[in-house]
Amino acid sequence: MAEKIVEGNCRLAIQDYIFSVCNKYLAPEQILLPEGYLKTGRFITKDYLVDPSLYEVGDIVYAERIRGGSLNAIERGRQTYATDDNWIISLHTAVFTGDKQIYHATSVEGKTCVWDMDKFQRYYRIVAVKRIITR
Repeated sequence: MAEKIVEGNCRLAIQDYIFSVCNKYLAPEQILLPEGYLKTGRFITKDYLVDPSLYEVGDIVYAERIRGGSLNAIERGRQTYATDDNWIISLHTAVFTGDKQIYHATSVEGKTCVWDMDKFQRYYRIVAVKRIITR
């Protein structure tokens, strides 16, 4: 990639990471929600199950935001949305980078960053993890 991406959202961060690190281009329809969640890749864990021992570099993490920047509680669970599609569209996306580390773009820090799983789970509730890259 000739240019470093310095701003964007969590979906763009995933596209950039997968292209830069995994050498695979994801078309917008493969990553944008709800299509990316519903049609791309296969679930490694879902229904709020979390098992980092199953995750590989490049696996996509889908999560509900549960805290704001000052750690105030936020409710973004399925029950707060009129439809499943609306809920899926609201999910935060991130990418697993190995060693229980997650790369994502977050408004909490106002940039892309790498957080360990513990920090990530203070702000987000992991809903599912999907594998979209086969090695």
